Amino acid sequence: MAAAIDFGTHGSGFAWCAVHEGEEPADRQIDFFDQWKDQPVSYPKNLTALLLDADGRVLEWGYAARRARANRVEGRLETGFKTWLRPDAGEGGTPGEAKDLAAAYLRELRGRALTSITGGGFHPDDVRWCLTVPAIWDDAERNLMRQAAEEAGFPAGRERLILVTEPEAAAVYCAVDRSAGVGGEEAAPTLVVDCGGGTVDIAGYRDRGDGTLEELCTPVGGKQGSDYINRRFEQEMAQRIGPAAYRALQEREHELLSLLDGFEGAKTAFRVDSDEPTRIPLSFAAGNTIVRHGGLERLASCQNGVDDEIVLTADVMRTLFEGTVDPLVRQVVTQIRSLLAAVGPGEALRVVVVGGFAQSLYVRSRLTEAVGEAFGTRVRIVVPPSPARAVLAGAVHYACRPEIVHSRRARGSYGATIALPSKRFERGEAATLPRRKGSGGRGFRLGHLQVFVRAGDSVRVGSEWRMGLVPVDEADTRMRVGVYSSPDRTLKTVNSPGAREIGEVVVDISESLGLPPEKRGVEVVFRFGGTEIEVSGRNPRTGELRRTVLNFRSVPEPDTPEDAPPGPEARSAPGG
Repeated sequence: MAAAIDFGTHGSGFAWCAVHEGEEPADRQIDFFDQWKDQPVSYPKNLTALLLDADGRVLEWGYAARRARANRVEGRLETGFKTWLRPDAGEGGTPGEAKDLAAAYLRELRGRALTSITGGGFHPDDVRWCLTVPAIWDDAERNLMRQAAEEAGFPAGRERLILVTEPEAAAVYCAVDRSAGVGGEEAAPTLVVDCGGGTVDIAGYRDRGDGTLEELCTPVGGKQGSDYINRRFEQEMAQRIGPAAYRALQEREHELLSLLDGFEGAKTAFRVDSDEPTRIPLSFAAGNTIVRHGGLERLASCQNGVDDEIVLTADVMRTLFEGTVDPLVRQVVTQIRSLLAAVGPGEALRVVVVGGFAQSLYVRSRLTEAVGEAFGTRVRIVVPPSPARAVLAGAVHYACRPEIVHSRRARGSYGATIALPSKRFERGEAATLPRRKGSGGRGFRLGHLQVFVRAGDSVRVGSEWRMGLVPVDEADTRMRVGVYSSPDRTLKTVNSPGAREIGEVVVDISESLGLPPEKRGVEVVFRFGGTEIEVSGRNPRTGELRRTVLNFRSVPEPDTPEDAPPGPEARSAPGG
């Protein structure tokens, strides 16, 4: 059994399918749930919203949370908290608050998914879950997302809960579902543009012709999701009705959200060549709120006397779109140029546009026009039949067979800390590293990095890199291996530009005290190429194994005592 959770800024959903031996991927019957409580229309995503009481307990979730607030149920309505997971987001909350809210929401979503799955006669323990994450997230956000999922009741093991980036899930969908026009042995390189509510992710893939995909370029993206157009609409509305009336609408979240719903529908239908005004009706409740705070006359004065709806001329609508869509189009064109330079001369390219924002006629037209002008017939825009379902469907297919992704591009350079003889490194960057004396008075520089993959390298999924390490001093009882990353391909030491520690493994070697350092070695294995990179350290004499996943200071398994001192640096084993 395979199930996927697509947790989005604006909407979230689930889908699942039974896995049958020997079944062709294209024949899988995926079940999409699209009947949410209090939803305005049938759609595979519920609203990513929570209504919480004073103690933080969930009163309602999804569209039902908004309806409850409309019915004057007391509580705090939370929306858009996925964007808070990035420390630099500046979106209204902290990563810690976002993790707790995400866990609360995922708990409800998991419960509804299990009701659907077990209703089909399947057991919860038979499910492998796949959770989607933005491609532009780094290890910190992915780790928080996994923690939130585990707190919500999803399995803790990485075999039963796997992560996949949103554009990669879309690429898997396109490769499996032939109706998307992407898969097959003669498939062209494909640039996937996943347009969501908060972010847009762009990544390139190729169908290798054997049923697997290879990533062709490092994913890029940014805050170009459709929610930013909604924010500009809010700013425009606030100017028309005045700050007092707008603050009153914000305090009555359901009234403001109903206006945003009206704009959402109009936004999807707006075209580049539209010349008719867009009209957003005011509900009775919203109109009364605006009247009570002196906003109706202001609104009418901005709209030639119209006071029962928000009237946006075609030029105003284009202005709302341009601030988000212009940088999106530029980034897509830039990525197309990079990908074309990397593939064969004259080779064609497909640009597959997916996600809820891909339903916008304006976005489709702008991308088609810009790509056609820049590249002619060599590049073709493809929008699958159900762009909002593409990520969910692809995540289900990925859960069925993760090995469908053959290789990925490293987002950064990764290296492990080692100590090297100081007399060999007395100049340049290495000369700034701290010294330490080892056995026999031999001097070492601490903080060199044994780099096992460089930014932009193609890394086969499941491949391993191994190294043998021995302690600097024969009196050392623990061996610590720090793992560093940097966006720079020139990573050499812990002092290299952009270098930061993202994890560690500490192995106990106290049982070998008294032996020469060369007989006290440990083996360190890096297994990478997936959305997460596992590091393990093994003591071959005792069999003790420590593991961690590359992220910010993740906890090794088994746990290290909190009062344990940090382990010493290691040096490369002879011949290692």
